[in-house]
Amino acid sequence: MMMAFVHFARLLVRCGISFRIVKSRLEGDSMSQTEIDSFEQLHRWIETHRGTTTIYRGVKDVSYELIPSVGRYNKKNDAAVALKKEKYMLTLFKQQALPYLDAANRGPWEWMAIAQHHGMPTRLLDWTRNPLVAAFFAVTEAHDGDSLLYAYQNNRHINPENEPDPFAVERVSRFVPSHITPRITAQVGLFTIHPNPRDPFESKEVTRGIIKREFRKKLKKTLYKYGIHRASLFPGLDGLCDHIKWLQTDTY
Repeated sequence: MMMAFVHFARLLVRCGISFRIVKSRLEGDSMSQTEIDSFEQLHRWIETHRGTTTIYRGVKDVSYELIPSVGRYNKKNDAAVALKKEKYMLTLFKQQALPYLDAANRGPWEWMAIAQHHGMPTRLLDWTRNPLVAAFFAVTEAHDGDSLLYAYQNNRHINPENEPDPFAVERVSRFVPSHITPRITAQVGLFTIHPNPRDPFESKEVTRGIIKREFRKKLKKTLYKYGIHRASLFPGLDGLCDHIKWLQTDTY
């Protein structure tokens, strides 16, 4: 699958297929922004990024900012109270999750990653090294509007041995977890950690690809041809059943 992907991308470049790039101002930072309304344009957008240092995130709605889930809650509290609540949620998770996990010894970073992966609000954001996986998450749900791909080109990363406390990190950085679940492995997943989770993350190192509304459903079908679908990204019976449902019914 990957060889076909690379071959097709090179063919597009040789054919000189063009795509549109516009510049927008977001809170003083200049982010390049590309409109994507064909699979060819998606490939060209991907080819503009460095493969070894770029990570990707796909979101359903073009208005969604880079705000970790914990930053979207308890907005009425001041920062100190919100931080106290965040730490307490993680403590409760560690106390009550043990019956559902193996006996492996886990540090603070792995606990936060597991909590994030299972839906608890944390200061982590999910990313992937595979742009097609990010595209899938952008278009997998029905939505009457444009969707969005983020690409973040930066190689700052966390070494848990040197920075054992996730709450002490002072700048946005990557965290690559151990392969704690089959889903993280299948999705080529990793995280960024955000010391100020209430603030939208904006940077000149971030570019945006806007997937146009009329292209969303077609893109989902094309990704299936490349092996990107719920059964491949969510190993197990739940992912398999969702995939069969999509194939054999009129669901989006």
